[in-house]
Amino acid sequence: MSIFDNIFHYIGQLYTDRLPYFPTNIRASLMIILFCVIAAIEIYIYILFKRIVKMREEKQIKYWKEHIGNVLANIIVYDETDNTAEIISHFYPRFKKIPLGNKIVNQIVVNEILLYRKNFTGKTAEVLSQLYRKLNLDKKTRKKIANRNWDIKIEGIREANEMEIVELASAIIKYTDDENALLRMEAQAAYIKLSAREPFHFLDRARERILDWHQVVLFEIITKNKKLTIPSFSKWLYSPNDTVVMLCLKLIEHFTQFDAEEELKRLLRHHNPKIVKKSVEIIGKLELANAESFMFEIYFDQSEEIKLEILNAFGRISSGQYADFLSSRIYSTDIKIKKEALYAIKRDPDNGKNKLREIYNQTTPENQALIKHVLDDRIKQE
Repeated sequence: MSIFDNIFHYIGQLYTDRLPYFPTNIRASLMIILFCVIAAIEIYIYILFKRIVKMREEKQIKYWKEHIGNVLANIIVYDETDNTAEIISHFYPRFKKIPLGNKIVNQIVVNEILLYRKNFTGKTAEVLSQLYRKLNLDKKTRKKIANRNWDIKIEGIREANEMEIVELASAIIKYTDDENALLRMEAQAAYIKLSAREPFHFLDRARERILDWHQVVLFEIITKNKKLTIPSFSKWLYSPNDTVVMLCLKLIEHFTQFDAEEELKRLLRHHNPKIVKKSVEIIGKLELANAESFMFEIYFDQSEEIKLEILNAFGRISSGQYADFLSSRIYSTDIKIKKEALYAIKRDPDNGKNKLREIYNQTTPENQALIKHVLDDRIKQE
């Protein structure tokens, strides 16, 4: 009998024949030890099982990813002289042999098609889109969008966006004002692309904030999409949502929408100083001379930051109507205000530099030094 047989025999006798004769505390300790040993063995077996399953899964993923990638690669190099229907009928049987009922394989097919669709245009993109529908993958995308979990919803929305499944726009619109910021952003970005008639309808119902980084994303999508029909964004400057107003102001600036003049003048008295500042900035860039009087009216009630923007706007417009006002600003106690006023005067193409020289002969040594600085064309305005 080996040493291991002796050990197992002893343990067996310990827990069967001798256990009842031990004191209570020793019996309890032995039972705890037995429980811990059994639990440790079960844990090791579970870990081993999970590793085997994971290895098989990784092997399966590697095989199917390579196989599906090869099929899709063949679509790309296929003769483009054939029409789309012929190409699909040629490759569809190959995809039908793939076990799409398997969740892992199904997701690999979706991911690979999305990857190729994102990187190719023309007939290849058209074939991939139609193949996606023919394999009923769009139905799974719809189910994902209706899922309770927000991360799965996002996955579905991204799929619909990439594959341009326009009929899902009506399902996506309800998430464009969701409490979850990530879901809201994905839904808004997708809706702009998928809604043919009213791509900006989500702005009408937006109550949640459009975060700054989200505004950057939407701005990129809107300005780079050549298929979009750009509306007059001034209609949303009445929105009670300040972030909607701010986004529309940026778009008005980018698309130089002069028809927003009246709304821009109204926003000069907005409760949000960021909106006031942006409105002044746009008035200056669009050189809206009719808005000068409105800026003058609010000037003395504003912060230094907005005052500087107003002076800059006066300089951009350079109508000459507020030349005396600009001249008076050089006697401000704020050095930044002085410099901005002097630069605004200089911007007058007809008489700016002459006006500064005239002021130079009548003002203080401190102001004369500033005027010299402003008149020096080698020094760029800060």
